Order: sequence, then C-alpha cells, then structure tokens
Amino acid sequence: MLFFFGTLVLGLTALAIGADHFVAGAASLAYRLKSSPLVVGLTVVSFGTSLPELLVTATAVLVDHSGVGLGNVLGSNISNICLVLGTCALLQPLMVESKLFRQDYPALMVATVAIWLMSANGVISRLEGLVLLIGLAVYLVIVIRSAGEDTKKVAAPTNSITPPPKRLKVLVQMISGLVLLLIGSRLVVWGGVELGKALGLSELIIGLTVVAVGTSFPELATSIAGVLKKQHSIAVGNVVGSNLINSTAIIGIPSILKPMEIESIALLRDYLMVFLASLALWPIFWSRRRGAGRVNRLEALLLLAGYMVYLWLLILF
Repeated sequence: MLFFFGTLVLGLTALAIGADHFVAGAASLAYRLKSSPLVVGLTVVSFGTSLPELLVTATAVLVDHSGVGLGNVLGSNISNICLVLGTCALLQPLMVESKLFRQDYPALMVATVAIWLMSANGVISRLEGLVLLIGLAVYLVIVIRSAGEDTKKVAAPTNSITPPPKRLKVLVQMISGLVLLLIGSRLVVWGGVELGKALGLSELIIGLTVVAVGTSFPELATSIAGVLKKQHSIAVGNVVGSNLINSTAIIGIPSILKPMEIESIALLRDYLMVFLASLALWPIFWSRRRGAGRVNRLEALLLLAGYMVYLWLLILF
C-alpha cells in the first residue's frame, strides 16, 4: 500500500511540474502563431493532456478490459467538468469567451449525444469509431479556419511570456512538459489501479474513479497552471476540448482497433451523468454568449457538489 501511495505522490509531482512547463509553452505558441489562447487550449493543450486517456483506453480495449477503457473516458469527462473546472473556478473566477459557447460547446454536446446513441446496442463498432474521428476532423477544420478571425484580436502578452521565448525554448517547454505529464499520469494510474484492485472494485468502477481521475490530473494540473498564469482561455478551452476529444478520438481510435463493448449499467448511470454534466455548462455559458463572462465560485461549488453526488451514486449502485 505504501509503495502504491508513493507512486501516486511521485506521479502528482511530475504532473504539477509538467503542467507548468506545458502551459508556458502553449501560451508562447499562441503568441508566436498569432492565435488566441482559446484556440491553443482547444487543440494543442487538449490533445496533449488527452494522450493519457488514449493510451489507457486503447490498451484496456485491446487486452479485453473494455470496462476500464469505457470508464476512463466517461469518468474523465465527468471529472473534467465537475472536478477540474469546478476546482479552477473556485480558486479564481474564470473568464469565458463568447466564441466558446457559439462554436465549441455545441460541438461537445453533439459528440456527447452521439456516443450515447452509438452505445445503445451494447457496442461501438469500427464504423462508428470512424464516424467519430471524421466528426472530430470536421470540427478541427472549423476551429483552424475561424482562428484567422482571432489573429487580429491577439495582443502581446503582458505576463511571463513577454518578451516571448525563443522558438527552441518554446519547443523544449512543451515537449518536456508533455513528457512529464505522460510519465506522471502513468504513475498515477498504475498506483491507483493497484489500490483499486486491492479494494475489490469492478473494472468499470476502477475506470470511472481511480483511472479517470488519474488520467484527468493532466487536465487539472494544466488548467490550474493556466489559471495561475492568467490564461483563463487555455484553462476553460482545455476542459471543453479534452471532453470533445475524449468523446471522439479517445473512443473512436480504440473502437477502430477493436469494437468497444458497453456495459448496460453505464448506459443508465454514467452516460446520463456525462450528459447532465455537459448540459450544466449551458446556464453557466448562456448569459456570456455575447461577451466575456465568468464561471463564478458559486457555480464552481455546484459543480464540485455534483461530482460528490455522483461518487455517492457509484457507491450505492
């Protein structure tokens, strides 16, 4: 037990250091590419912090542990919204760009409903996995095309990336940060899974809790680092982008490799929670759609309370 606990602590330390490097590099990249931090958060940062989910889910599906893989994706989406966004907004109210509501949030809801419908027959097929990847590709094209509109709005940063670091330094920051995030997440997941097994938990529950929270630590660490560096768009965009990637690529790629089996209890309990958590962002973002707004501390507390209720339901059912 002490060895597994030590592994978790070591993994969390690597995540904290890696997140700081990765966000600094991403913010610098946004300036150098003359792209908004929101776009970088939705793409570069989201893909980087979603790599642990992809590796864990693909491995679990290929070795006939689909419960762990599915639980990882669903649990990560729930924890990203309730735990990650809630924790960040509790530390500091988050600014929300209107573009996030108009373009990215609808894409997230479409993907959320799509995977729920695809899972209704108990399996996500290779064809359905391909459809999810095509949908993600279409979304990325829209994001990249709309990024040109943001170019005129980007001003020189006034924080730690002024003057901007050299290209080599930016590259080193992002690569070293990403490596530490991957190593840290693997340590957290490995130690957490072993602890979960020792407690006699099912594969789905392990995936929904220990593995999901473990693979969500890159998002949590990166988003907190973004908040502390006053890069709110990276923090919020990271959560929305990571969930969208989870619902498309992280389910789509493993399903193409091998059809993903879906447990019936997940359809009734966990998919519903993912949908409700995603839908809860509507009233938070709605009043901000015409201008920058904030996710306040009261909303953060409600998100965190919702996550506690979900964990309680997992214990009951």
